[in-house]
Amino acid sequence: MKDKDQGVVKLQGVNGQGLRNIINYIYTGRVTLGMDGLRDTLEAASYLQVQPLLQFCNQLLSSEVRGWDMFQEGLGPAGEGQNARELHLEEVQVRVREFVRENFSALVQSGRYLQLSVSCMSHSLGSHALKGFMEVELYHVARCWLDHDPTRHEHMLALMSCVRFPLMPPAELLRISQEDPALRSDPEYTQLLLEASTYQTLPFLQPTLQSARTRIRSDSTHLLVLGGVTRQQLAVSHELRLYDDKAGAWRALWPMEVPRYQHCAAVLGGFLFVVGGQDEYDTKGRRAVDSVYRYDPRNDHWLQLASLNEKRTNFHLSALRGQIYAVGGRNSNGEIGTVECYDFHKNEWTFMSPMAEPLYGHAGTVHGDLMYISETERMEGSEELLRGITRDSFKKELFCYDPVTDTWSQRADMATPRGLHCMCTVRDRLYVMAGNALLGGGNHSEGNGEYVDILSVEFYSPASGQWTAAAPMPLGQTDVGVAVLRGQLYVVGGYSWSSRCMVDVVQRYDPEHDTWEQAFSVPEPIGGIRACTMMVHMPDDLQESHAHESPLDMPTN
Repeated sequence: MKDKDQGVVKLQGVNGQGLRNIINYIYTGRVTLGMDGLRDTLEAASYLQVQPLLQFCNQLLSSEVRGWDMFQEGLGPAGEGQNARELHLEEVQVRVREFVRENFSALVQSGRYLQLSVSCMSHSLGSHALKGFMEVELYHVARCWLDHDPTRHEHMLALMSCVRFPLMPPAELLRISQEDPALRSDPEYTQLLLEASTYQTLPFLQPTLQSARTRIRSDSTHLLVLGGVTRQQLAVSHELRLYDDKAGAWRALWPMEVPRYQHCAAVLGGFLFVVGGQDEYDTKGRRAVDSVYRYDPRNDHWLQLASLNEKRTNFHLSALRGQIYAVGGRNSNGEIGTVECYDFHKNEWTFMSPMAEPLYGHAGTVHGDLMYISETERMEGSEELLRGITRDSFKKELFCYDPVTDTWSQRADMATPRGLHCMCTVRDRLYVMAGNALLGGGNHSEGNGEYVDILSVEFYSPASGQWTAAAPMPLGQTDVGVAVLRGQLYVVGGYSWSSRCMVDVVQRYDPEHDTWEQAFSVPEPIGGIRACTMMVHMPDDLQESHAHESPLDMPTN
């Protein structure tokens, strides 16, 4: 460096007070700072690249991002944190934008949002976590910000691209397209309206038309439960509920249009699909239905889709490679071995390659691009065709379906036969748990005809092709809902054979530590319930019945 040979080195743009703070820090490792002299110290530390001091200033500024008064001093979004931007304090810039997003509603109500930078506006308008606004309101907010200063019109595309036009009511979208000539003045703006119009005019295709502008404005995934048959009066439920972790309570979403139990649920494209099941209590599946409904959490709305080709209950449903597959089950005609796939473009179900044998009460899950089915119950109508529930027998085969080749193949058997159980995937493990079987054997000829809970748990590794035992369940549950939330398994409701009653317990399994616990409970004892996880808007009202400790006793030997 040439500076080393000079007797005097001039530090251009470095304030004397800032330089004194730098020198004190170098000699003592300490510095006393206040917000009034922070800029001088920042400029000196940035010029001289004193990284430890820059990091300290970064932390100090971030901790002070908590009020509009600070922004007015030029350290906040009035200049998008001008000091932070000029001095490359990325942590501060991130905190400033998050502060604006968290307080965006208050800023809009006060009119102070008009002073925000384009960066802060884009961050808030594009955030999945932004709450308290309808999309049409956000359009008007963006429009007012742009019109507040004519020089801002160059940012129109950046802001309008953050507004989720596809999620607006059709009437509002039409009105905006007619009343805002600027949106029709450029092909890029017109494309935003065309995307929204296409999305709204093709409702059955919406799960396949997902983009950042069609995603729900929510940053939290919740456990949802739906349907089931209650212990009291064996009434079939049409309730759809989510569990609020923070409040420890259930909140009601818009209920299903019809009651369902022993149905199936799958999530695809941010939509919940509810397929088949029974609308009245019947232990033989004679009330099986073929109807299909889709729930949209963006607007809390249900849409009826094309019916299955066959009525089915006690079957499996999977979302696989952008398709929905219904596998097996039973109805008033007996057990089913057929497989159907839903075609979004045609809104119809198409038969695929059937399973080798009819069965019901089985479970399934998806790993990678394959669907796995753990076999279970077949009814014994034709003994050479149906082996295991043939007159209530339980099998332990595992089959794999490849949607690309439309073929089935067999994998290694489970250790324990079971029926009306559940199956789910966590990372590279396929867990099988819950369910029931016949005491003393896999079928009536081997056992005494008494059903028992299956407490054992095992998981299958597709890589090794082997099954491994896991920690057993503390309480037995049959015909349950199961879901994975934040890497943990939730087993919901069902029937306990040891207690001879439906239960309200929700058991949680931690795969990392191989442990079970009773997490909470559903509002009432219920069987044939189903569960899933998805992003939803948090309702304002609490469910009347809060979660409570389950009265079900631990089983005794």
